[in-house]
Amino acid sequence: MIVGSYFHGDSTRIGLIQHGCYGEALHIIVNFASAKHRKAERVVSARTELSDLRDELISFDHRTLQWLHDRMAATFRMEYCLNADFFTYKIPDPHTPEEIMTFWFDFLRKEFERVFAEYVQLPRLILTAALYPNPDQKGKNAEDELYEMTMQLYPDIE
Repeated sequence: MIVGSYFHGDSTRIGLIQHGCYGEALHIIVNFASAKHRKAERVVSARTELSDLRDELISFDHRTLQWLHDRMAATFRMEYCLNADFFTYKIPDPHTPEEIMTFWFDFLRKEFERVFAEYVQLPRLILTAALYPNPDQKGKNAEDELYEMTMQLYPDIE
């Protein structure tokens, strides 16, 4: 994760908390994609090369999903920093880093469900990017599609 300022009023403090739990967030992303991919596989009763790679996944290059993660992380911070009603508190940030991590992970899971409702190809793109890392053309194409999708989803994030 690259910690930076993505909008006026962005919080470096929360960005650093997200940086500290980057690995856990990536696991949420890949687990989401794997679960949705498995479900689709059961629906159509077919396995693919991607299915086999998914089932053997032990590790992956985090950079393939960094752009997607960082845009979602910035969106969380925008909600957290600019919309006090999101967490219904009246004083400046009374939450501990552990509470913010919980909020972040909850937001991430809900955001993937929301995005998946519009972009049903999301799990395939995530797995393809992770399992066919650059310089593999399949992975590069998936990363490009993820990039375009995030630009459409989060146009307010610089």
